[in-house]
This record gives sequence, structure tokens and C-alpha cells, in this order.
Amino acid sequence: MILVLISPRAAGLPFAQWLPEKRGRLVAVCAAGTDPGEGFAEIVTVTDYHDDDAVLGAARELAGRHRPKAVFALAEVDVERAARLRGELGLPGLDSATAGAYRDKILMKELAQAAGLLVPTFAPVRHPADIVDFMVENPGRVVVKPRSGSGSTGVYVLDSPAQATGLTDIVTATPYEVEKFVEGAVHHVDAFRVAGAPVAAVASRYTGQGCLEHWTDAPFGSRSVDTTDPVCARLVDETWRLVDALVSPPTVCVHAEFFVTAGGDIVLCEVAARIGGGPIPTMLRHVLGIDPRHLWARVECGLPTDLDAVRDRVAAAPHAAFYGVPPRQGRVLRLPDAPPGVHDFTLNTHVGDEWTPARYRDRKSADFLAYWVVTDPDFTALGHRLIATAEQVSAGFDWDRAESEDAA
Repeated sequence: MILVLISPRAAGLPFAQWLPEKRGRLVAVCAAGTDPGEGFAEIVTVTDYHDDDAVLGAARELAGRHRPKAVFALAEVDVERAARLRGELGLPGLDSATAGAYRDKILMKELAQAAGLLVPTFAPVRHPADIVDFMVENPGRVVVKPRSGSGSTGVYVLDSPAQATGLTDIVTATPYEVEKFVEGAVHHVDAFRVAGAPVAAVASRYTGQGCLEHWTDAPFGSRSVDTTDPVCARLVDETWRLVDALVSPPTVCVHAEFFVTAGGDIVLCEVAARIGGGPIPTMLRHVLGIDPRHLWARVECGLPTDLDAVRDRVAAAPHAAFYGVPPRQGRVLRLPDAPPGVHDFTLNTHVGDEWTPARYRDRKSADFLAYWVVTDPDFTALGHRLIATAEQVSAGFDWDRAESEDAA
């Protein structure tokens, strides 16, 4: 049996198709009202998937009845839960100590810094006064974010200490950190290692401000870095150094983010022990030759996987990029058509879909209304096509902003 933790964002993924040998021998915990897909012997639902005790309690019940041989999860919220369950059940994989390092941005940066990686100046936050003191000692722009957050939720960029007073209720309720704002291009590296041997490490660069771009309502995306660019190899090297600094197991996958400054320094932003979110798996499929979630499901569950085929594909794959259009506050009036020549054009909305002030405020960086993938063997041509398709899709949307703005 395989125990699968299925967050609402992972509901409906084809786990039984990815793991056909285990069809009927999968058990799952998921949120009530979501569709976990087919192929499960038993499913236990919880009312609130954010409730750690509820999810862990349901998982333990399933484990007691079915004695799973592996625990598999894809979501950031499940990284520490899955690690805890593996420890309790004596199963291989990411353990609680390492999972904590990948989740806690303070511990993460402490370990990275001790291993010689560059990190922003940072400090824990328990009260707005901590932010004020930090900004006095470190003049200039800062980023305030949850120590264990994801998807750019709850992130604030401050230009002056006076702005910290407005965050009292937020930073006293949840563990936060503050760090110096790093001026640089934001990159990500999606890396996979099995039994101590690297399988793939794909370096990509976000457009604009990366995941913070969605706060401006601007479309954004990511494209693989030209492999002839020296920064590509440097980013990959830094990623493996980071993986070792966090005392990772021999088999691990990571989604690491770095700033590359104008002077060429590579500075850690953060890293997660999971597959990248949003359209990143769709983009990576064109590089790896397999959906990375499919790949990792088989690896984590100890099933045979042609890793050499993945390595060969990465060596010969075309450049790939994704782009997405985030929501705005308001109601969708018109939808765009797919631009010619793109792959995986996906609409996650409909005419009449309303983004109220509350829904808009809680959006994540990967909450795209539309996204698509572009591939091209020519790196320069890829960039031109990406910009052209972004303009076309953005122009295809129309919004009624008045009602929601009045409601705000």
C-alpha cells in the first residue's frame, strides 16, 4: 500500500495512471469535497486540510489499517506531515529534521550560510519592533514573509520602518522573518537526485520580479536558462551545495530560488523539498520528457523508472518557457483564445468568474487564469515568442472592475 496526502490543489491528478502497479493499493487523505481521482482502496476526508492534527490523525488511521510501504505528497503544506509519518512508520525518505530545514526560512538560511552560500541579511520577527530595529541597522528596502509560507502568500515589501506598524496582527499571529531586499534577476532550479546520483537540474529565470510580479496584476512566467550561459552551471552547482547543506537524503527533489545580482553574485532566496508549483511541472515535462510529478511519484514509491531516459532527454531537449495571466479584482467578461504554436494552453476561469476583494487578497502567485508553454531550440526566438503570446493572451481578457472596486 501507498499512503498519498492529496492537497486540494493536487486533487484529480492521475495517481493511479502514474502508479498502475499500485492501482487498488493506494490509500489517501484529502479535503472533503475534492476529487482524489480513481484507483484508491480507501479515502479518508478532513473538513479542513490546513488542520495538521486532522490530516495526521486521518493518515495514522489509514496507516494502522493498511501498513503502507511509502508516503507520497506533492504540496508544500504536506512536506513536514509526510516526513513525520515516515518517521513514525519507519519508512525511507525526507525526515522531520530535514523537512524542517526546507520549511523554516530562518533555519534554511542559517544552514546555507554556514556552508558558504550567499544569503540576504535576515532576522526572525515576533513583533513589528523587530522589523523597525532591523531596518535601522540595515537601511533600505526589506521583505517580510512567513517563515514557512509558499506561493508569495503573506509577503510584504517595505520601504520604511513606519510601514511595519500595519503588520502588528499579522507578525504576532504567525512566525515571520525579515530580510534585505536583493536587487537581482530571480531564477529557479528544479533538481532531482536518486540514490545519491543527480538525475536532472533544470535552471530557469523568472520574468520580471518573479513570484512577486502577481502583486502588480502583471502576467509573468519563466524560461529555461541558455545552457551555454555560464550562470546555468553555477546555479546548478549552488543548488547541489544547498541540498548538501540542508543534510538531504540521497533521494530528494528540490525547487530552489536564487537571485543573480548585476555583479554576478548568486544569493539564495529560498528552497522547497518538492516539485515547483503552478505551470512549472507543465514546462518541465517538455524538458524532462515526463511530468516531474509522475517521475517523483514513481521514485518515492520505489517503482522502476527509466532515469537514464530522463538524463538523455534533458541533454537534448529544446528550451522551454511558461507564461501566465494572474487574476484581477473584478469579474471576467471575455476569455482569450490560444495563440498559435503554444503547448498546454489552459484556462482556469470562465465568463462571469468574480474575484471579490477577499478572494483576490488571498491569491497565490500560481493562481493563473490562463497559462501556456512555449518551446524552441533557439533561445532568442523563445524569448520573442513568449512576449508575443503574452501580449495576445492578455489582450484577449476583458474585466468588469467597477463592482468589485465599489465593494472594496
